[in-house]
Amino acid sequence: MTFINIALKNVRKKFGSYLTYFFSTSFSVAIFNLFCFMYYNPTFENYRFGTGKMSVLFRGAAVAVFLFAIIFVLYSGNYFIKMQKKEIAIYSLLGMRKEKIAAMMFLETFYIGLLAVAFGTLIGTFSTGFFTSLLMRLMAEGTAIPFHVELKAILVTILAFIALFIIGGIRAYKTIYKYTLIDLLSAAKQREGIPAFSPLGAAVALVLLAAGYVISAKMNVDVSGMHLLFPTFIGAVCVTIGTLFLFRNFIPMAIASLKKRKPFYYRTSNFIGVSQIAFRLKVNSKMLAVIALLTAITITMVSASYSFYSAINGDATECYAPFSYLAKNITEQQHEKILKTISSIGDVTVTAEDKIELINVSMQNDQYAVKDQQTGEAVPGKSVKAYLMSESMYLKIISETHASRGSYSEARTDFTGGLNDQACYFIDGNAVTDYCKNLPGQQIKVSFRGESTSYTVNGASMHKYIGALDLYKQPTVVVSDNTYQRYRSQASTNGIDTFYGFQFDDNMMSGRTVDAINQFIPTRFHISGLPGNMSYIGIYKANFALFGSYVFIGFFLGILFLLALGSVMYYKLIMEAQEEAPRYEILRKTGMKKGEVLSSVAKQLGLIYGIPLFIGLIHTVFALLTYNRMLGSMGQQTPTLQNAAMAVILFVAAYGAFYALSVKSYYGIVWRRAGG
Repeated sequence: MTFINIALKNVRKKFGSYLTYFFSTSFSVAIFNLFCFMYYNPTFENYRFGTGKMSVLFRGAAVAVFLFAIIFVLYSGNYFIKMQKKEIAIYSLLGMRKEKIAAMMFLETFYIGLLAVAFGTLIGTFSTGFFTSLLMRLMAEGTAIPFHVELKAILVTILAFIALFIIGGIRAYKTIYKYTLIDLLSAAKQREGIPAFSPLGAAVALVLLAAGYVISAKMNVDVSGMHLLFPTFIGAVCVTIGTLFLFRNFIPMAIASLKKRKPFYYRTSNFIGVSQIAFRLKVNSKMLAVIALLTAITITMVSASYSFYSAINGDATECYAPFSYLAKNITEQQHEKILKTISSIGDVTVTAEDKIELINVSMQNDQYAVKDQQTGEAVPGKSVKAYLMSESMYLKIISETHASRGSYSEARTDFTGGLNDQACYFIDGNAVTDYCKNLPGQQIKVSFRGESTSYTVNGASMHKYIGALDLYKQPTVVVSDNTYQRYRSQASTNGIDTFYGFQFDDNMMSGRTVDAINQFIPTRFHISGLPGNMSYIGIYKANFALFGSYVFIGFFLGILFLLALGSVMYYKLIMEAQEEAPRYEILRKTGMKKGEVLSSVAKQLGLIYGIPLFIGLIHTVFALLTYNRMLGSMGQQTPTLQNAAMAVILFVAAYGAFYALSVKSYYGIVWRRAGG
C-alpha cells in the first residue's frame, strides 16, 4: 500500500474527527466565493455609496474572510499534527522514512482542503441567487438579480484556497522534521509548563480595562476626525491589552485562589477541576482573549448596523429628508420646471408644496452655544447665526410632513402655536440637547440690521424640520406672524433663504422623478454617502444601500468568526482531553463516579467557554452605549440594546452548541480512557 493510499484511507477513517474543521473551512470558502461573486457582478458595480463603489466593499470583505481563513487553517494545523504524533511514531517504527511520512501528512491535509474547497465553492455558487436577493431586499431595491455562474469568482476562490491548503500542507510537511522519535513516542506525556500568573499583571489588567471603559464613557462623541479617532484608538488599545492581561493573570489567579477554600477544593469533583481550569485559562489565554474581543466586535457590529438600519424606516430618514424633495434658492423658472418634470414622468403627484422663507438673523443667550463638530468647542453666550420663521409656516410644515408629537427629537416636535409678539419657540441646530433644554423661560436676543430685540422662550426642540444637513449648526427662532412680517418687510433678497418643499403621494415611487429633477437642479451637498440634493428616496436608498450591506456582511462574518473560533476551541480542548485522560483514570480507580466525571468536565468547559463570552458581552455594553451617544437624540429612539439582546441570544445559542459538543467529546475521551 503506497503512502498516497494510506493518506486517503486516513482521511476516510478520521473524517469524523475532521468534521467540525471541514464545515468551518467550507463555510469560509462559500462566503469568500459569495463576496467574490458580488465583487465581479456588474450589477453591484453600478451601486455607489460614500466615495467608492459597492463592489469595493465586497472585495474588502472577501479579503477579510481570506485573511481570517489563513489564520484559522494554519492554527488548526498545529493541533492536528500534535494529535497525530503517536501515529507518526508508529509509522517511523515500522520503517517508513521521514520524507514519506511528511508527504503522507501533506496529502492528508491537502485532501481535506480540496474537499472543503469543492464543497464550499458549490454551496457558495448555487446560493448566490438567494443571498443576492436577500441583499437587494436589505438595500430596499426591487431589482431582481438572475442566477448565473460567475466563472471569475469560482476561479479566484479555487486558486486562493488551493494555494492556502498547499501552504498548510507544506507547513505540516516541515513540522514532521522537527520531532525526534522519542518526542513522538512521549507526546502523550509531554505537558505544557505550569503557567505562572502575576499579581501585578492582574492589577494592570483591571486598570487598563477601567481606563478603556472610562474613555468610552467620557469621550466627546460630538466631534469628528482625529478629535474622535484618537481617544477611540487609545480606548481600544487599553481594552485589547487589558483583556489579554485579564486572561493571563487575573482570571487564573482568581480561580487558583479557590484552593484556599479547603472544604470546597478537596471535594472529589472539584479537586481536579479547579486546578485544570486555572491551568487551561492561562495556557489558552491568547485564544480566549481573542474570542472575547471578537465576540464584542461581532455583536457590536451587527447590533449597531441593524439598529441604524431599522431606524431608517422611521425617524432616521425623516430626520434628513422630511420632504419628498427639497430645493434651496432656486429660480422661478427652475421651480416651474420641477413641476413640469413631475407631471410629465407621471410616477408621482404633488400633494403639498411649501415655500419656506427663512430670514437670516443672529441670536444670543448667555447659556446657549453651538458645538463645533470638528473640535467639540462650545462657547456659551456667543452670538450665533440663526433663522427666523413664522409660527404659521412652522405649523404648516408640521402638518404636511406629518411630524410626530414628541420632545427633544430630531424628527418630532411639541409645538402647538399660540405665540404672542414677545414670545418665541426655539429649534436647536445642535445634535445634543445640552444647550437648549434649559432655554424655556429664558430670554434670547435676536439681532437684525443692527437692532436687537429680546423674546421669551416658550419651548424648545431639536426638530430638523427641513432636514438635519440644512439646519447643521444653525438654530431657528419661531415667532408670531405679526413679528415675522415686521422682519420680513425690512429683509433684503440676500438676507432670506428660500426652500421649496414638495410632498409626493408615494415617496417610494419617486426615484425616476427625483433623478430627472437632479439633472437640472445644482448639487448642494458633497458629503460622502449622501445624495447631492435632499430627497426622501435619495436618503432612503443611500442609507439602505450602506447599512443593508453592512448588516449583510456583518451577519456572514459573525457566523464565520463563530464557526472558526468554535472549531479552534473544540480541537484544542479535545487535544487536552487526551492529555488529561490518565489523571481521570487515577481518579476513577480511587472511586470517582461517572456522574462526577461528567460534572467536572461540564464545569471546566463551562468556565472556559463562558468567561470569554461574559467578558466580550461587557465590552459590547460599553461599545453600544458609546454608539448610542454618537447618535445623539436619535439614539434615544433607536432600540440598540434591544437589538443587541437579539444578537446575543443567537450568538449564545450557536456558541452553546460548540460547548455541548466539546463536553460530549471531552467526556467520551476521558471516561473511555479511564476504563468506563
